[in-house]
Amino acid sequence: MSVNESLARNCYHPAESSHLTLRESLSEEQSALLEKICPAGLFQRDASARVKVHFQGCLECGCCRLIAGDDALAAWGYPPSGSGISLRFG
Repeated sequence: MSVNESLARNCYHPAESSHLTLRESLSEEQSALLEKICPAGLFQRDASARVKVHFQGCLECGCCRLIAGDDALAAWGYPPSGSGISLRFG
């Protein structure tokens, strides 16, 4: 089973607001790391080349916080109870 097939089996219950908040001033290095490291591909550049986070598909793995550093994210936490990802194994 491919990674995409495996991810497609998960069930997402997105919260109404993001549990991830980026800092206003990210360095180019931090922006590139966030784009590369997220296994769900949530960090993408918009038309003005600013990195935006699409939190709805978050795997809650913490890679963004660990790799890009705490100074890249203004806030990181788990979604509220009942929201987030439900992993489906098999």
